[in-house]
Amino acid sequence: MYKSISAILIWSEDYKKLSDWYQEKFGFETIEELNYSNDTGIGLRVGASYLWIGNHSEVHGMNRDPYRIMFNISVDSVGQSYTDLSAKGVEFIAKPFLAPIQKWFATFKDIDGNIGQLIGEQ
Repeated sequence: MYKSISAILIWSEDYKKLSDWYQEKFGFETIEELNYSNDTGIGLRVGASYLWIGNHSEVHGMNRDPYRIMFNISVDSVGQSYTDLSAKGVEFIAKPFLAPIQKWFATFKDIDGNIGQLIGEQ
């Protein structure tokens, strides 16, 4: 029946700036770029997953409720990824920590105020 979540969509007033940020900081590869009147944005490859960053007429400014939805990015080493991303200027709101489920996490904020987490081994 349900197999997986095929994509995460992040809407932004300045989708290009936000997409550039994810490409610069994380090295995500562009899969596609659409520029239609009702569908404008950039699709990025994240491993076998898909991150869509697009323009939405109802989204303005920073995310006002960033804790409502978070997404996880699987990494080999949370500690190493934290070090690498911190050096690139990524703002972390939680340094690497071991969660009760025995997985390591580190929580970051993007330039629109959306929150994501790294998840993996130490």
